[in-house]
Amino acid sequence: MEDLDKTLDIMERDKCTTLLAENAVRLKKNNIKFTKANMKHSQEHLDAQFVSYERLISTLIRQLVTIERKVRLKYLMPLESLRANKLMANWNTEIELILEDFNKKYRDVHVQRRSAEEFDEKTLQTRRASKILVDTEVANLKDKLESEIGVSQKLPPSELSKMYKVDEALLIDLQVIDPLQNLHILCKELKDAGCDGEVLAALNEVIQMYAEEVNAIESTIWSGRSADQRKEIKMRAAKLNLNFKEIILSLHDLVKMALLEKEKRNEEVILKVRSKLERIFKSETDPEPYQNKLDPFWGVLT
Repeated sequence: MEDLDKTLDIMERDKCTTLLAENAVRLKKNNIKFTKANMKHSQEHLDAQFVSYERLISTLIRQLVTIERKVRLKYLMPLESLRANKLMANWNTEIELILEDFNKKYRDVHVQRRSAEEFDEKTLQTRRASKILVDTEVANLKDKLESEIGVSQKLPPSELSKMYKVDEALLIDLQVIDPLQNLHILCKELKDAGCDGEVLAALNEVIQMYAEEVNAIESTIWSGRSADQRKEIKMRAAKLNLNFKEIILSLHDLVKMALLEKEKRNEEVILKVRSKLERIFKSETDPEPYQNKLDPFWGVLT
């Protein structure tokens, strides 16, 4: 949970930086536009800059909520109260800094135009509305996540890690969490449609068997006595990792194909995926256990 929060903090900080840069570009374009029109520091110019800051704030809140929701749904991690309070504090601080920047750049101009009171009131209203929006959006996000995660059929990455005895970080690096989660959902749909549960369980066993191969080679990386030996083992591990990913993606695509009506299945794609899997398994010492596990499933696709 703590690692996920740190990752989210980095993502959200990067998003803030990007949006601040986009706002700076908009302000510069406005400056050029109104200066060329001999309207620098006109009311129209000042209004355009205010609109740009308002857009920055609203986009910032929306984008930060999206990041939290998307990542937490992927990892099936709800938004706990402590994190929610931290988000509200952090996001309100970001907005306060934005408004301070706005005040620093444009209040003196309003003082010269004798509209400082209106400027201060508008800034105060924006601050209040933004705080209410942040608090409301975070509270809604917390409720929605609890609801969506509660009804989700997806397995959490931590459970996938335990199931295949593969480090969660590796699943993240290989970008196979989504395919694995979807594979389990698709298999359930196929089973509900009448497919033999043992046939589908065999697909999971294939992934588990290959995961053992991955773990076996990963555990020997530092056993090499020389740099060349360690490099060779690392290359072997990298190849197995890629094969592991290909197996997951291939089985995912095959199960998805199996859910289609027979006449809608793409036989060419099925044969291509099958050949790929056979090639991967034949590169191992003994491909027969894998082939035996998959044989019943080929019958489902014919």
